[in-house]
Amino acid sequence: MMAQPWRWLACGATVYGVTAVILAALGAHAIAMDSPAAERLWSTALQIHMFHAATMLAIAALASVTRTRGIISGWMLMALGTMVFSGSLYFRATGSTMLPNALPPVGGFLLIVAWLWIGVALLGKDQK
Repeated sequence: MMAQPWRWLACGATVYGVTAVILAALGAHAIAMDSPAAERLWSTALQIHMFHAATMLAIAALASVTRTRGIISGWMLMALGTMVFSGSLYFRATGSTMLPNALPPVGGFLLIVAWLWIGVALLGKDQK
């Protein structure tokens, strides 16, 4: 029997939380930052990553009672936006130049859209 969608969202949020804690530990103990700017990038990536992991868990809880497709879509946008924004900053902080400079703004845009999408879904009448 397939689990309810909110359970998958909750599991995904915990994966984001776990990876944020692991990356925080790596940044503090294992990865040498070559400049204060790199440390700021890593810190910003971690803040966005952890904040949105917690938010995604809250959205999963909300999805367990609202049954709104828009909530699930918003969660997915938030997951993608967090991955693109924070992931590109993590790479940049370590000195990698393999990703385009346009990725952080794209990730940020996805996060903005995700927040708006969830807000509209909560106001809308697409309750199931």
